Amino acid sequence: MKKINLILPTLSFFILLSGSTFAKTITQVHIEAGEVGQGFLLKRLNQCYLISPSHVLGNSFFANITTGTKTREIGEAEKVQVFGYDLAISNVNGISAANCVTDINAFDPLDTLLKNASLLTVSTINVDGSKSITPVTLIDQNIINLNVKPQSEQLPLYKGLSGSVVFLKEIPVGILQSVNAETGEGTVIRFDRAMEVIAPFFTSTFSQVKPVKEANTIESIQFNIAHWSHKPIDTEHRVSAINDNKTDSYWSAKLDGKPVSITLDFNDSITLVNGLSLFNESGLKQSFPRDIKVYSNRRGEGKRGWTSIYSGTWSNTKNSFSLKFPPVKAKRIRIEFLSNWGDTKQLSLSEVTIF
Repeated sequence: MKKINLILPTLSFFILLSGSTFAKTITQVHIEAGEVGQGFLLKRLNQCYLISPSHVLGNSFFANITTGTKTREIGEAEKVQVFGYDLAISNVNGISAANCVTDINAFDPLDTLLKNASLLTVSTINVDGSKSITPVTLIDQNIINLNVKPQSEQLPLYKGLSGSVVFLKEIPVGILQSVNAETGEGTVIRFDRAMEVIAPFFTSTFSQVKPVKEANTIESIQFNIAHWSHKPIDTEHRVSAINDNKTDSYWSAKLDGKPVSITLDFNDSITLVNGLSLFNESGLKQSFPRDIKVYSNRRGEGKRGWTSIYSGTWSNTKNSFSLKFPPVKAKRIRIEFLSNWGDTKQLSLSEVTIF
């Protein structure tokens, strides 16, 4: 019996659902990493983690994610640990972490529930954050796996669904891991078994420790990257590069014709800000930001309250640019890059410091 790992499908035959009652107890995400696939979010104290098949991440330590929530937030995930049964845990950063609402202890054993189960659904998040549902029939099961078969030839299981959550009505009962190339049947690890496999991570002190940054080489008021408008052009040039205290790494935002923006926050604390310094050591002169606007906000969240505090142009003949403005007190700062110096594919930035 030949099996293949799941890669990106064409989703034109799927049923697209908006605001579905399925998966309401868990936040699912679309993943772009070593492969394209699926995952979901679990919380531990004040941290958020991505649970996914390890083969979706492959050799990549980082993944871009899009939540299947109403707001369809984007974020990044950094691989922390790989487990047996093709499972991996990654630490989630960005505004998508705010959608991390489910605790690992929220799930019960499934033996009784699955005893007479027959009709299930495979829930998948598309690249734009919309949701697709594929009806399947449970054809076999054991203490670890479920085997499922699509109910209709018009709605088959495709490559690229690895990590999709399998539901019995509104209850998650499994994680899709592979599809048989000959029969089109899917192999699913039971949800309760998967939780048992990763449970030691969530009960250890290791899971409570955030990755430690290297010693600062550039002084700055400490901040978090709360939100960014564009995904990186690849996983090697992710947005976290602008806050790693190094100028030899850089973020390359994948352009789509709209202004690029990043929102920085100070852990909900009012902070006195006098200006910003932007650095670009990428060597990609045409991708340097050109026209720039900066806004401040005394509110810790929400779309209202933004005040314009700076507007100017960065010449790509200089690798750094300092923006000074009258001191402002803010909980958040938003930087908008309205244009670059001609590159139509990407906008690059190495580091941001706040003073």
